[in-house]
Amino acid sequence: MASITETIKELIEYLVKKIVDKPNEIEINVSSTTKSIIVQIKSAKEDIGKIVGRTGRTINALKIITTVVKNTQFLGDKKDVFIEIIEDEKTDFYKNRK
Repeated sequence: MASITETIKELIEYLVKKIVDKPNEIEINVSSTTKSIIVQIKSAKEDIGKIVGRTGRTINALKIITTVVKNTQFLGDKKDVFIEIIEDEKTDFYKNRK
């Protein structure tokens, strides 16, 4: 049986690649601590909005799906799931905020 981090990485990678325009630029990193599972998604700048969705609906749905899979596949695991999008600091988003 695959580990929890491998399972979550495969799940998120599969789902995110279905929504974006540039699936070959998707990078997923999943790490686990004693209390949480952290999913980091790196994508093309123009795909970030698709992953987040309107008012965060898409990323919240990804979190819910991931939590459901974790709770059904890995019974007794009490870790919280966090999903974050890693943005390149050279993008216009950061230049406009400084």
